[in-house]
Parts: sequence; C-alpha cells; structure tokens
Amino acid sequence: MRKIYYIIVLFASFKVSAQQDAQFSHYIFNQLFVNPATAGSENVTRFQAIYRTQYLGYQSTFDDGGAPVSQVISANIPLKMIKSGVGITFVNDKIGASTQKDMKLSYAYHLPVGGSQLALGVSGGLFTRGIDYSRLRARDENDPLLATGRVSQSALDLGAGAYLYNSGYSIGLSMNHINEPTFGLGSKNATNTLKRSAYLTGSMLLGVSYMIDISPMLIIKSDLSTFSAEAGAMATYDNTYWLGASYRTGDAVSALLGANLMNGHLRVGYAIDIVMGGANAKSATSHEILLSYALAALRAGKKSIVRTPRYRY
Repeated sequence: MRKIYYIIVLFASFKVSAQQDAQFSHYIFNQLFVNPATAGSENVTRFQAIYRTQYLGYQSTFDDGGAPVSQVISANIPLKMIKSGVGITFVNDKIGASTQKDMKLSYAYHLPVGGSQLALGVSGGLFTRGIDYSRLRARDENDPLLATGRVSQSALDLGAGAYLYNSGYSIGLSMNHINEPTFGLGSKNATNTLKRSAYLTGSMLLGVSYMIDISPMLIIKSDLSTFSAEAGAMATYDNTYWLGASYRTGDAVSALLGANLMNGHLRVGYAIDIVMGGANAKSATSHEILLSYALAALRAGKKSIVRTPRYRY
C-alpha cells in the first residue's frame, strides 16, 4: 500500500519531465520566464501577462477535470546607466490536484561584443509546490500514511543564463532550478526533486520587403535526461500585425496572431495549439492570451534611445 501511495504522490505533483515547468506557445515574447539574462534587453520597461489553458476540456479521473492551467506575470526594466536590467516573474501553474508557484527576481549585466550585446544574468526566488490530497482517491481511506487537506512547501530556486543579441538576431542559453530544490509534500518518505531545466532559444529578423518581416524562432527544453523542441516563424506587417505558426515535437502545432497597438506600447496576442501527438490522452486544443504594455526606459541625465518594435520582443 505504501508503494502505491508514493507513486500516486509522485504522479500528482509532477508533470511529465518534458513539461516540468509551465509551457507557453508565446515563448518568443516570454524570454524572461526562461532566461534571466534577457532582463532589460528590449530597452523598454515592459509589463506582461500570459494566460494559458492547456488541453481545454480534458477530463481526468478527478471529478472536476485535470487539464493544466498556467499564468505568468512579469516586468523588466533596463538600467542603462549601469549597463544592466532587472526583472520579476510570477508563475502560477495548476494540473489536477497539484499546483506550482514560482516567484523570482532577475538581474542581467549587458556588455558590447562586436556589433552585438552579451548579457549575463542570474535569478533567485521561491518555488512553491502544493497538493490537495482531498482530490486523490485512496484505495484504503483509513491508511494512516495518507496526508489530508492541502499541503504546500516552498524552497529557494536559483537560475542563470547568457543572451547574445542585436537588432537582427538573438541566442539564449539558460538553466533554471540549478540547486534542484526538493519537496516532501506532507510525506517524509516520498521526496521529490525539481530537476534542472536547460533552455536554448534563438530568433532572427529577416526583412523580405519594406512592409513585411519574417522572424524564425526556436526553443529547445531539457531536464538533462529528456528534451523537447519547438520551432516556427512569424510574419509581421508594418511593424504592427503578426501571424505565425510553430511545431512542438510530439505534441502540437500552434498558430499565433496579434498586434502592436498605441504606437507599439500595447501588445496583444492569441495562440491556439492543435494536438497532433498523444491525442488519445489529451483534449484537442490549448489556448493562450498575451497582454503587454511598454514604457520608455528609465533615463539618467540624457534622453534614452527607444528601440523600434521591429522586431525584438
């Protein structure tokens, strides 16, 4: 009975290793979530929120479903006077009986390398895992080992990254959960470890005409034992409207559309995922909404240069 119980706890509190962290189709606009070195790289102060419902309508063995629902809220500010950037990120991720909350601060130092900028960044914060045992169905409800109610636990979480960028391309490499925090979730014998997550990101800007730009994009995610990749491209018209598509290995095809409004200050976007792999275990679609607002960078003494939205996120 004890062995069965520990398996239930492990399954309920973890996603499959390829999606240990929350997953977002707007990854090209959500760089701070995976790489602290991107803080301040846009040269604008940006506030952003993304809401995602994954495998919408999925019905698990739980009475009220179990499809993942994720939100990320972030803000980052360039500090050009000290060649730096700072950011804050809050993630809320729920699947079935389990929840994950991650709040972290990021700092990046930017230095020129040829015609590009190289940023080195670190992040630190609290990662909280929780589980609602009332939503688990025990084979033996009188087992004294079974925890009851809601249990949560927080631990220090550290990350680091590097980011090379200019107006025509970007390459990022980062690792989150470097210290591999562990969580017992109400049990002394079933200790779960948050594995290190490595990310490789890349994008380019290709001007195909005066009004149209094409931006290929890529993200590779790994827990150092398994990995998943996502690649695609977006077309932007007049620096304002965009339309894109992306493919996630073993999972889904994504379509993205959105616009830069109010002279580029306001950004709105929508993404839909159509499940291609593992369709028997997932609902057919996932949906995502992005909302972002940018202000001019902080300045000290002289007017700062505000970069055009064409088309570095």
